[in-house]
Order: sequence, then structure tokens, then C-alpha cells
Amino acid sequence: MSVTVIAHFPVADVAKAIEGLQANAALLEEITEDTKGSGIIHHKFVAGDGEVLVIDEWETAEQFQGFFEGNPKVERVTSLIGVTGPPEVSIYNSFEAAGSL
Repeated sequence: MSVTVIAHFPVADVAKAIEGLQANAALLEEITEDTKGSGIIHHKFVAGDGEVLVIDEWETAEQFQGFFEGNPKVERVTSLIGVTGPPEVSIYNSFEAAGSL
């Protein structure tokens, strides 16, 4: 079964962080291309109060960690959008249950 990864990135200004992501579309597309074949299934950005979240689905936690940890492109994006501290990353195991979509 796959894993869901939720990474909380603290930012000083959510609107500026979103603008920064939109302004760096080419770099984000490059990162997306890097993840293809590395085990990613789904990827989404969402914003909250003082944070930008990345919600991913990966084949395995190890594949996510191998891609994410020490990735200079990810570090560049976080710098460009004003991340103010280390992300809080949680990994959850998927399972089948009635009512799932």
C-alpha cells in the first residue's frame, strides 16, 4: 500500500509564498519531472494559517525520503518562497476500508 506524506512548511506570508510558487513554475515543473519514476503517485499544494502544505502520495516512505532529503531543488524553492523553519513531515500508511474514494 502507498503512503500519504503531509509536509507543513512555515512561512511568514502565505500570499507571498503562493506568489513565489506561481512565479517559479518552471522550477516546480522540473521537480515534478524528477519525481516521476521515483515513486510519486499524487502531489498537491494547500495553504493554511502561516503555512504551506504539500500533500503527496508515494509508493513507499523510503522513496519519498530518498527524493526529499537534501534535495537542492526543494531547498531552493523553500528559500524562494520564504519558508521560516524546517518542515514538519508526517507519513501515514494507507489501508483499504469501506467508504474510501
